[in-house]
Amino acid sequence: MSQFAPLKRRVRGAALLAALLCAGAAAAADGPVLGPLMTARPASASDAIPDFMAPGTGWTMINSNATDYADPPAGPKPITNDPKYPHVGNLQPGQKTERVADLANPILQDWVKPQMQKYNQEVIEGTIPFVATSLCWPGGVPAQLLVPTTVYFIQKPDEVIMIWERDQMVRHVYLNVPHSKNPRPTWFGESVGHYENGDTLVIDTNGFVEHPFSFVDNYRTPHTKQLHVTERWKITTVAGGGRRGGGQAGGSKGIEVTFTVEDPGAFTMPWGGMMRYRNEKGGIEEFVCAENNGNHFDAEKYAMPQAKTPDF
Repeated sequence: MSQFAPLKRRVRGAALLAALLCAGAAAAADGPVLGPLMTARPASASDAIPDFMAPGTGWTMINSNATDYADPPAGPKPITNDPKYPHVGNLQPGQKTERVADLANPILQDWVKPQMQKYNQEVIEGTIPFVATSLCWPGGVPAQLLVPTTVYFIQKPDEVIMIWERDQMVRHVYLNVPHSKNPRPTWFGESVGHYENGDTLVIDTNGFVEHPFSFVDNYRTPHTKQLHVTERWKITTVAGGGRRGGGQAGGSKGIEVTFTVEDPGAFTMPWGGMMRYRNEKGGIEEFVCAENNGNHFDAEKYAMPQAKTPDF
């Protein structure tokens, strides 16, 4: 268990109402503003709308290694561990190990490699690396897919709201509208989408923040402001596995998310990945993530910031 593991508490009750209020607040504070180029209009009547809301249920991640992407159906693959340093995740048998990125992956621009090598060397020497979710930071896109928790949907005629149970992180997807001309940079970017084939939500996202700790994965792979992500959330049948209730057999209703990442500033080519979720019964629970990473021995690289000087 990472020493960065956040303080958590789960309380059943009116958490969904709280999440809805949070969603509204997030839209006002962080979400893209509907302007002349983003006038909402209803989805086409010719396309059936897939049911992601699934009343009384949520969608729980079932990847075998919850915090790594699965390989895409075809094409260039995401960064994974250096073969010399096998990665063992929290949900896998054996002693957990931290991630050392494979810098031989051809998707990386040359300037990215020294920065990632620096992080690699710190891990090899024993430093616990930065992981957004362990520090209660937003994962961004596509990295929010790596949060090992349950995601819930609220579907409206002109918007889809995605709520991750962990810390009630909220993402807004505006339907059937183009991107705004100059989106305000945010952690989740500006997401617009549409439905396809009666079973798929297609999301196109740009407008991301550039920040030293904004990564596209858990291997500390950076991106630039040119980051552009396309996702396809498809309702389908998925294999067994899971985190709640000890897992289930295959053949369950689920979601398969395939995505493509483009960023000519950081990558030599587009690359992709996949995550899978299974539909499971259970209402959303309150899951509070609170920064509590102390710096007791003056050796904590990512300790919680502290105000040590007066403001006045």
